[in-house]
Amino acid sequence: MADWTHPKNDGWTDIKYDFGLDEDASKRVSHILNEACHVFYYHADGHWIKMYKDRYASELMQEFLSNPNLSSRVLKCGDRVVKMVAYRALELMKENQSNIHE
Repeated sequence: MADWTHPKNDGWTDIKYDFGLDEDASKRVSHILNEACHVFYYHADGHWIKMYKDRYASELMQEFLSNPNLSSRVLKCGDRVVKMVAYRALELMKENQSNIHE
């Protein structure tokens, strides 16, 4: 069984996240998560507002939609910021599904 945990992202040093995706998808996901962590840790002066969290979560949601197993793998990551963005991405997916059925 693969280990989807990764070191804690300090927001400064980029991490190459490996969730079992192809190289292009891995680069996109890594970029999203590294940017989210950077903004969270280094722009605490008001930049980590709902709009920014939703921006990264929306980008991650697109990856979740393209890669159905990705969400469960990302949630196994031990980093709280990564999990926070992933849970918000799942919430956005649920909201989009609700809007479609209304």
